[in-house]
Amino acid sequence: METALAQNLPLHVCGWLWLAWIFYWVFSAQFTLKTKKNETFARLQHTIPTAIGIVTIFNEGRIPELMWGKLYDCAALAWSGVALTMAGHVFSVWARVHIGQYWSGTVALKHDHKIVDTGPYRMVRHPIYTGLLASALGSAMAAGTMEAFVGLVIMTAGYVVKWKREEKIMLSEFGPAYADYMKRTKVIVPYIY
Repeated sequence: METALAQNLPLHVCGWLWLAWIFYWVFSAQFTLKTKKNETFARLQHTIPTAIGIVTIFNEGRIPELMWGKLYDCAALAWSGVALTMAGHVFSVWARVHIGQYWSGTVALKHDHKIVDTGPYRMVRHPIYTGLLASALGSAMAAGTMEAFVGLVIMTAGYVVKWKREEKIMLSEFGPAYADYMKRTKVIVPYIY
């Protein structure tokens, strides 16, 4: 019989991948431009769903009221989730490198802000969210629980709200140039949506 650690190893690996990603994200945030226009409490509309999503994905039965049980027990699917988590983080870091000094954790415009349409921004308008949601899907696959997938849905809802706010600000700032960019790219899933 497998130990609890061995059984949950894919999810633990996902947890370490998330921690490495957070470390990079916090470090790279130090090198951004000053903000010209910023949201206020609207940030809670995506940070709270993200926190809820992460807690439910990595719950592992620690909060019994949430535990609906395993949906499946398939090592291949769990390790595929680890691979997807890693791929999602790599994609989001690639996007973070391309957006460079214009990145912000909030919906914001930076001084001398420009439309970035290189790298992953050629395929989708919100590649950081593409990467984060792919990583969350992978981690939910590694967890294999109903609450993990519910957490993924909650996170997705939060990011939908955020990217709609971002697009509204970008359209108001850049007008036809951003509208043209929207016509050339998909929102979050390359070639699909």
